[in-house]
This record gives sequence, C-alpha cells and structure tokens, in this order.
Amino acid sequence: MTRKKTVGWTALVFLFVLMFIIAVIFLIASSPPSGYRPYQLTQKERKEAAKHFIDHHGFVFLNKIMENQPFTHTLTESDLNMYLASLDEIAFLKPAKRGEQSDSGEVFRAMDKAGLADPAVKLSDGVVTLMVQTKKARKVISFDLAFEFDDDRMRVSLKQVRIGRMPVPEFILRGSIDALKKGVKNRPQMEEIRPEDFDAMLAGLIAAMGEDAVPTTLRFSRKRLRKIRDVDVVDGQLNIYIVPVTRETPED
Repeated sequence: MTRKKTVGWTALVFLFVLMFIIAVIFLIASSPPSGYRPYQLTQKERKEAAKHFIDHHGFVFLNKIMENQPFTHTLTESDLNMYLASLDEIAFLKPAKRGEQSDSGEVFRAMDKAGLADPAVKLSDGVVTLMVQTKKARKVISFDLAFEFDDDRMRVSLKQVRIGRMPVPEFILRGSIDALKKGVKNRPQMEEIRPEDFDAMLAGLIAAMGEDAVPTTLRFSRKRLRKIRDVDVVDGQLNIYIVPVTRETPED
C-alpha cells in the first residue's frame, strides 16, 4: 500500500471515529437524566397543590417562626416537585402588599425569559439537583447544588452542571445561568412575611447559587430575627434548621 493510500485510509478511519464520538456525545446530551420526571398537573390539580403547599408549608413555617423556638422544617422531594408544578398558581395566590405592585411569579417569569420550562427537583444525600428543560432544543439542564455553612454565612455551591446526562463546564451554560439569576436578582425581603411568601425560597436559592456566601440571619419583623443554622439533604428530604436570634449581630 502506498503512503498516499495509507494516509487516506488513516484520515477516513479518524473521520469515522470522530463522527462516532460526536454521535455518542449528542446521544448522552439528548438523554434526559433518570430522575427527571416533572409533574404534569391539570389546572384543578395545580390549584389544589398550590393551596396545599401554602397551608402545609407556608402557614406551618410562619407559625413555627412565631413560637420563638428552634425548629426544623422538612420538605420532601414530592413536596418540592408539586410546588414547582404549581408555581403559577402559587403566584396567583400571592397578592401584592399594600401600596406595592405584586412581584408574584418571579421564578416562573425568570424561567420563561431564560427559555426554560418544566422544572423538577431530585434530592440525593447532600445534594439538591434542580433540572429544567430548554424550550428550543428540548435538552434537560441539571444543576447540582450543595449548602455550605461558615459561621454566620451560607453558600449555595454549584457542584456540577450537566446537559442531558453529560457533565459540562459551567461556562458553557453561563448565559442561561446568568439569564435565570438576572430574573430573580432582587432577593426576597423577609419582613412582614405572609404564608404566601414561602414560595420565595426558590428565588433565593437561584439568586445565591454559585455566588459568594450570604448572611444566614433573616428579619421577619423589626424584633423577630431568625437564623438558618443548617440545611441538609438526606433520605429524600430537605431539612431546614432554624434558630431564634436574641439580638442582631453584624455580619461581614
């Protein structure tokens, strides 16, 4: 075989190998994660889910805050996915405060502007995986988030990003991440809290992911301060540990 033919066959083999690799990568990127199962609810089911979430989490959380005692609030994976499936209905149930324009549906609108839809959550030990689907390419993007605490500050660490089942560098999706975070850049103010305000937790989570650590002290009124002592994810549950703060201390 002449050198020219050898080079030609080598180039052809390389081309086929490259095409195979590209096909495999495309297949992995196009395959949704095994845990991606967004709830599909009818309008009636969304209304019922929204009311259930506010009654069993919004009101319960608020009542615990009023008791001035340490407590743990637990959300299951099913709770979170029902919440995500009824985001627009929860927004509808959240009226504007007196003299203010309603900011309901902040997360819902932010996802829509970023070209994302059908959110879902998967809880693994120590990790919250937030999954969304792109509207145009119909690819599922997954964000692995972990909570890290240092003294009086908390960081929502972005551990890994995936397209489909394929891990990718964060910078590849930086545009989508920034667009989503931009939509919720005004973090919820926790004063004069109402049960409906509990839906702001996802907005705060998105705004904080991958950013610098944020203070863990929350102000629910002038004299009612609470601190997030810890957040853990275990056995398919998200546990939020809250303790009273007797006096406000400055945080760096």
